[in-house]
Amino acid sequence: MDPELSYPTKPASVEPETAPQSFFSRLIGVYFSPSETFAGLASAPRPLVPIIALILLFLASSVFFTSRMPMDKINEDRIQKQVASGRISEEQAERQREGTRKIAPFLKFIIPIGSIFSAVAMVFAFGGLAKLVSMMMGVENKYMPLVSVMTYTLLAVSIVTTVIFTILLFIKPIDEFDWQNPIGSNLAALLAAIGVEGLPSFVKGLFTYVDVFYIWKVVLIGIGGAAVSHKLKASSAIVYTGIVAFIIALILSAFAMLGGA
Repeated sequence: MDPELSYPTKPASVEPETAPQSFFSRLIGVYFSPSETFAGLASAPRPLVPIIALILLFLASSVFFTSRMPMDKINEDRIQKQVASGRISEEQAERQREGTRKIAPFLKFIIPIGSIFSAVAMVFAFGGLAKLVSMMMGVENKYMPLVSVMTYTLLAVSIVTTVIFTILLFIKPIDEFDWQNPIGSNLAALLAAIGVEGLPSFVKGLFTYVDVFYIWKVVLIGIGGAAVSHKLKASSAIVYTGIVAFIIALILSAFAMLGGA
């Protein structure tokens, strides 16, 4: 008799489930291994902590930046552009100045509170938009993992841009800032630097979205969308995300043009 038959067959070894990564591990992973990091969000999205971190980042940065920004000069430059383009008369400009003076004492509260709402609204709205596009494309995924992808993407990129902006505030004279394009990491800033002027406001606004950090966000969202979806390649997801991002840029540029920005 074969002695091996006297013992019950050992069950096949079962791989233990990998515990979800911590918040900081995921955040670092977005920079260095986004595909693997986002894949972990499919089964354990856990968006609360990154959303809180994003709110705190937006709150702290808005308080700091508004304390450094020459709000009177920024508003006056905006009004003067509207007057120069014929959008408003001098009388209307004066009414705008008066209105600005009335709300100026409250801006230090309005801007931080607005930044909190914008942080929360962006991740849930863009998560919903991603889910809608997924449904239109026949891609299977869940809403909360998409929200997590949006949150970690926005948080990771915002940390970098906040650090750069903070450094620029300390090394660059305040009067030399273009407050509508402060970091200057886009095509509009490059064209202005080499002396290309007189572009239509819509084109100039659109060129601000040909931006290193905007493109980085598009790529990260595409990678993350593929990682938390079934049967979706990262390359296809990046293309879909890029198309949506381009449409958003067109809409926002049109609104900026109509608003005289």
